[in-house]
Amino acid sequence: MNSKEFYETVKRMRAAQKEYFKTRRPCDLQRSKEIEKVIDAEIERVERIVWEQKNPPLFPSN
Repeated sequence: MNSKEFYETVKRMRAAQKEYFKTRRPCDLQRSKEIEKVIDAEIERVERIVWEQKNPPLFPSN
């Protein structure tokens, strides 16, 4: 996911959260949670990349 896709997904997540808190409908909560999982997975992916860049392997497998 690139930065623009991340931004757009966060916008959708916030809209879904606001809709849920306005209506309290279970379907809105479900939608919000699904998008949150996508965002959480992307944050985890990027954190893993950053960690790997800062901590290269001692014995590269080349």
